[in-house]
Parts: sequence; C-alpha cells; structure tokens
Amino acid sequence: MLISLVVTLSADEPILLPRRLGRASHALLLRLVADQDPALAAELHDGPGPKPFTCSELVGGRAQGSSQQITPGHPAWIRYTGLAEPISRCLQSLAEAPPEMVELDRRRLRVESATVASAVHPWAAQTTYQELCDQYLHRGMPQSRLAFRHVSPTTFRSQGVNIPVPLPYLVFGSLLAHWQAFSPVAVSPDARRYAEEMVALARYRLQTRLVQLEGRGARVGFVGESEFALLNRDRYWGNVMGLLAAYSTYAGLGGHTGMGMGQTCFLPQGLG
Repeated sequence: MLISLVVTLSADEPILLPRRLGRASHALLLRLVADQDPALAAELHDGPGPKPFTCSELVGGRAQGSSQQITPGHPAWIRYTGLAEPISRCLQSLAEAPPEMVELDRRRLRVESATVASAVHPWAAQTTYQELCDQYLHRGMPQSRLAFRHVSPTTFRSQGVNIPVPLPYLVFGSLLAHWQAFSPVAVSPDARRYAEEMVALARYRLQTRLVQLEGRGARVGFVGESEFALLNRDRYWGNVMGLLAAYSTYAGLGGHTGMGMGQTCFLPQGLG
C-alpha cells in the first residue's frame, strides 16, 4: 500500500517556528508511529538502506525572515508518505483517528484534520503498487514527455558528491532504488540504463536553495519544474519510466526525503 497523509495543524495563539522543520517533522512522525508500534518506530529510526517514508516541511506558515508564523484561523499542513505496508498501515490509522494535539519543535499544535483522500487535499492520496502497475505498464504507447514539480530542495548523491541537478539517470535511478526496495512487483534494473541512454532533460524552470541539515552541514538543492523527453519510445521501457515518474509523488527524489527534502509531484500533463 502507498499512502500520502496530510495533517492540517493550527495554533491556539500566534507562534513562531523555524522555516526549516525537516528534522522536527521526522521526529514527529516517529513519535506518532511509536504510539501505535514502538518496534516499527525503532526500525524506521535505525534501519539501514532506503527509508520507507518521506516527511515534508510545515507548509502554510507566514514567512518572517528565517522563521514562520502560525496564527489562529490560518492553519498549516504537513505531509507523510508510506512506501511499505507497516508504515502505510500506521499512516492509514492516523487518518482514521488522529490525535488532538501534536508537538513540533517543542511547540504544541492542534490537529484540525488528517486525510489520505485526494478529494479533500491535493497532496493526499493512496494506491497500491499493483494499481500503479496496472495504470502505467498495461497501457498503449508511453508518454513522450514526463514532468515533475520539485516542491522542496532536491539533491542527489553520486560518487561521494552532492549533485543539485535533475539528470535523468539520477532522477529515475533514485525512483528505481526505492521501487526495488519496497515494491512487491519487480522492475528490471536496466531501467536505470535506459534512463541514462534514452531519456533527456528537455525543459526546466529551476532555482537553487541552500538547506542547513542539523548535524549534517549544508546541502544545495533545486526547486521548480523539470521535463524529460523519451528519445526512444519503446513501449515497455517508456511505460516503466512513466510508472517511476508517478511513483515520485510518494517516494520523493534524491537524498534526505525523510528530512523534508525531495518532495516531488508528477505532472501527467507536462509543463504546458
């Protein structure tokens, strides 16, 4: 099961919070999971390899320099995604029975709502790996263009270097790594080679952002939009690229997706 949970939060009185809350968002998720399944929370914290979840920053606060203000009557929201059954079940349970209050960066916020329904919030969603495969692998000719909106700073790690550029082999290689780690439906590892040889960055509207990661130094990432062209519209490989592109809405892109980076939205209609 794939889940995108949106939790809407409000303040009983005006409060100031840091603009960057990736680590606090991550800590909140682990506390919420621990309330249901302490062993799973420990596994999510300590387990090696790709993480089966992403965490967004807090969205909707009013910017004030390096801070953001949350005021009564103007709620903000935070998003968590689950890529594997155990964490997805926890997120589903939170949607059905959210707590009344949560603590974010040592400040108490009221939970106004929690949903996985796209009809309620545009960033909420739920599906399964099989449903994604049925939608993308079993159709006719693939799309010739695949586009993304990069909502939070995104960067990739390759050969010990951070690369804040959406190169095709990095974008689709990142998605393939998560798919192979968590999906019960296998995709050929040659998908990365196809992306490197037959997918080109065609258009982009990007800006760089500097992100300070607590305990990990600074990272340069990009935000904006990118679009990729399939140079060889082979039906199978093109549909695999479309499948991975759609998966980005849940898996995010690049590094530190559990700390607010790499939040991504697939744009089925392209950049227009």
